[in-house]
Amino acid sequence: MIHILGLGPGNPDQLTNETIDVLGSGRPVYLRTAIHPTVAWLDARQIPYTAFDDFYDTLPTFEAVYGAIVSAVMAAGTEDIVYAVPGNPLCGESTVMMLLKKCQEAGVGTRLYSGVSFIDACMVAVAHDPVAGLAILDAYAVVAGSQKPGPSSAALITQVHSAHMASETKLALMDIYGDQVEVALIQSAGTPDEAIRWIPLYQMDREFVDHLTTLYIPAQTKSLRDYTKLLSIMETLRAPGGCPWDREQTHESLKQYLLEETYEVIDAIEAGDLDNLVEELGDLLLQIVFHAQLGKEDGLFTMNDVIEGINEKMVRRHVHIFGDAQAETGEDVEKIWAAVKQREKGYDSLSEEMSRIPRAFPALLRAYKIQSKAGKVGFDWGNPQDALPKVAEEMAEVEEALAAGEESHIIEEIGDLLFAAVNVARLAGVQPELALNAAGTKFIHRFKGMEKMAKAEGQNLENYDLAGLDILWEQAKALKRE
Repeated sequence: MIHILGLGPGNPDQLTNETIDVLGSGRPVYLRTAIHPTVAWLDARQIPYTAFDDFYDTLPTFEAVYGAIVSAVMAAGTEDIVYAVPGNPLCGESTVMMLLKKCQEAGVGTRLYSGVSFIDACMVAVAHDPVAGLAILDAYAVVAGSQKPGPSSAALITQVHSAHMASETKLALMDIYGDQVEVALIQSAGTPDEAIRWIPLYQMDREFVDHLTTLYIPAQTKSLRDYTKLLSIMETLRAPGGCPWDREQTHESLKQYLLEETYEVIDAIEAGDLDNLVEELGDLLLQIVFHAQLGKEDGLFTMNDVIEGINEKMVRRHVHIFGDAQAETGEDVEKIWAAVKQREKGYDSLSEEMSRIPRAFPALLRAYKIQSKAGKVGFDWGNPQDALPKVAEEMAEVEEALAAGEESHIIEEIGDLLFAAVNVARLAGVQPELALNAAGTKFIHRFKGMEKMAKAEGQNLENYDLAGLDILWEQAKALKRE
């Protein structure tokens, strides 16, 4: 039988009577570490023990240390023994969880004894009721990104035991909270040496920390860095008494804004304006949150459903990362995606797959995707040069249609010409939508140059005939080249 108990946060007065009885029972006592204030109480009462601190000095990782400790306890566990850890055995004690699992597998009996945890002591130190919300996190997991505190709830972060960990933890937290938020470094909680230092987050790695240091971050109810705040704002705007305009919107009425915000994101990217990109991505995110709020009000879906869906899709479509598939190149990945999507959608034919390309796509993008799918079966030119004669052919047919003067025929032939031009762009590795957008921007810049030159001559563009405008145009082009 292995008796597993906690030594409390460090003040012997906080040991339970049951724990005192077990420690004094004469059973062999094993300690995860002797570097704990309560161990002096054992020494004073001449209670013998074996500590595993040597493992911390000789093994390379915590995982190896914990594994060695559990193996040593299991080896001794053939008799009636005590395994004691700091605090409460079920609060932040990896060896206890590992030991319980090993004992269950091996059929070794265990008994757990409760103890005052460092969490209890920290909550008393900062006068916080955990029922009001508390995230208990490991600094290593926070640094690795596998655990993230939410500003709307208080957080208690353990394992901030060195200047290096304090620095790494600070950097991870500043991305969530900013650098000015006030935090508390709780030292030796629950002991006579307890001390609390309230400091701005950016300063935490300049303070003394050790194995008895815990970081406390109060709830930031006014924080604007938490995406749940955006959900709350949108819910308020849509609620009775909220914004009249927001309350009038529907999925249908919001379509134009979704499209506009998407293009504004692209503009910010093309301009290389990162500050504006941050703003425009926020505007785009607002549209997603808006639609999710409408879905919630209709009882159809929520933001959690949206997030769950994309998480599930990302895992499903990246079987080369989360599954057994192999992919060495981007082309391999695209083939995997195509196969997964075909299974998901249940397409019976390539033409059906083409027909599922949204008609709401910009026409150039839709043409690009249609041609790409046709290329899967080899119905394609090998290079952009081979596709150019088709552009010339379609141009001649446009000339014929213009000569005939039949509107429907002109529309058809101009569509064919544009479709052929998209093929050339695609085979050249160019997104036609982006290329045409860039051409429009270039035209505006040159036209602006024409206006400046006309103004320098004391004229407006309206005062020039076409030949004069052509001269200004060529001059504007030349200025750009220079």
